[in-house]
Amino acid sequence: MADVTIFKNSTDKPLETFLQDLTTEIEAKGFSIHHQDKSDLVKFYRNAGFNLPNQYRHIMLQICKPEVSSKSLFANPERSVFVQKFIFIYTKGEKTEIRFLGYSKDLMAELLGHNEFPDAPSDDDFATRMNGTYAVMENIIQAAV
Repeated sequence: MADVTIFKNSTDKPLETFLQDLTTEIEAKGFSIHHQDKSDLVKFYRNAGFNLPNQYRHIMLQICKPEVSSKSLFANPERSVFVQKFIFIYTKGEKTEIRFLGYSKDLMAELLGHNEFPDAPSDDDFATRMNGTYAVMENIIQAAV
């Protein structure tokens, strides 16, 4: 894996149907969806005065497991840039496209400083766990596709 990867998938399902299926899969794996009321990027841009095609949709879902990430953040607040995961879903012609960004465990550990903590996972352990989370996210998306 490169240091940073854009994970890509697509489906023939309409965006709304895919979103419902994705939400079910996300919740089944114990994640929460945050700020769902602000997830419509097209609405955001239109409210800011920008015109986008009427049929275009673009959603940004923020997912997290707060019971896990809260412990990591307390140990090292620098981890906050990694614990919130974003999945982008948009329409492209008749397809629904899905994307998210992932980082290698080596890059995350290096950026965080390889710190050790007496009562929490080290930065290296955190990075390894996050790498596993990206695999879970891929599985969630594949199940919803």
